[in-house]
Amino acid sequence: MEDDLKFKPNFKSQLASVMKEVHDLELEWDLIYLSRKILRGKSEEWVPLSSRLVIPDYSYWTACYILSNSGAKKLLQQEPLSKMMAVDEYLPLMFDRHPNKEWSAHFEPRDLKAFSVSPLIIEPQFYIGQNGYLSDTETSEIIDPDVLAKKKRESAKNVKQEL
Repeated sequence: MEDDLKFKPNFKSQLASVMKEVHDLELEWDLIYLSRKILRGKSEEWVPLSSRLVIPDYSYWTACYILSNSGAKKLLQQEPLSKMMAVDEYLPLMFDRHPNKEWSAHFEPRDLKAFSVSPLIIEPQFYIGQNGYLSDTETSEIIDPDVLAKKKRESAKNVKQEL
């Protein structure tokens, strides 16, 4: 859970209700979003017999989610740090809903069992454009790898000169 979120009214009872439904349905799950940014406008499929869970499409934000032990193992088995991808991209890729098939091809299997609470029960404290909004990702610049490599070489050269 991120540190800049707001719990919606009755969060605790809503979460308990969702988890009871997961238990009652004997739902096998790896990840359940409690908050996310839905990126595609189409409606999502409801989990059969559920009144609170959908099967998420491509989503962004890792603001708040529940991860099972099996889900954590699936995510770690792919050795994501060796492939350097933002977790916002990695999660939907691992439940096979990422639109970039070239990226997806680097991860197999993509069998994370993901669900989302609907409606969401946690939300960001601020959204883009609101006073107080701050993001270290959405408003950051893309770093040119050549410029970064040059700065690293210059830094190493300066350290050698100081020695």
